[in-house]
Amino acid sequence: MVYEIAQTQIAEQGLPSKAIGRWFPYVASLLLFIFVVNLLGFIPLPLTGETWHGIPVFGIYAATSSLSVALALALLTFVFTHVEGVRWNGPTRYFKSWIPEAPKPLLALIVPLEILGQFMRLISLSVRLFANMLAGHILILTFLGLIFIFQSLALIPVIIPAIVFYLFEVVIVVGIQAFIFAALSAIYIGSAIEPEH
Repeated sequence: MVYEIAQTQIAEQGLPSKAIGRWFPYVASLLLFIFVVNLLGFIPLPLTGETWHGIPVFGIYAATSSLSVALALALLTFVFTHVEGVRWNGPTRYFKSWIPEAPKPLLALIVPLEILGQFMRLISLSVRLFANMLAGHILILTFLGLIFIFQSLALIPVIIPAIVFYLFEVVIVVGIQAFIFAALSAIYIGSAIEPEH
C-alpha cells in the first residue's frame, strides 16, 4: 500500500516519466523515512536519563521536530533539484527557464524574485516539516503538563479529547507531513527536469 502511494500519488504525479526510474527510490525513501521517524517520535521513551522517585522519566521527541534534520532533508532535495535541472537541460537552458516572458523593465523585478523563490523552496520544505511536528509535540506536552499542574479529578473528562487529539496527531499529521514533503520534492525535481511545465 505504501509502495503504491509513493508510486502513483507522488512519483507519477510529480516526476516526468523519463525520471521516475531514477528518482522514485529517493522520494519513496523520503516518504518512508519521515513517516517512520515521526511515528517513533510519538512513542514515549526514557530520553534524558532522568528519574522521578527511581522511575525513568519518559518523553516524546520526533527527529523531524529538530530544524537541523528537516533542513538537511530539504537541502538534499534542493541540491538534487538543481543538479538534475542542469543535467537534463544544461546550465544555460536551465537557468534561462527561471526568466519568464515579460517586458524588459519588469525583468529587473522578476528575476531576483524568481531566484529568491528558489531559495524559499528550501526554507518552506524544512520549516513546514519542522514547525508542524514541533507544534504537535508542544501541544501534547502542554496537555500532559496541565494534568500534573492541576492535579484534579475534574480533568478526567478531558482525557478522552486529549487521546483523540493524540491519535489525530499520530495517524493523520505524521502521514500528511511525510506525504507533503515527498510530493513537493518530486514536484521540485520534476519541474527542474522539465522547466517548461
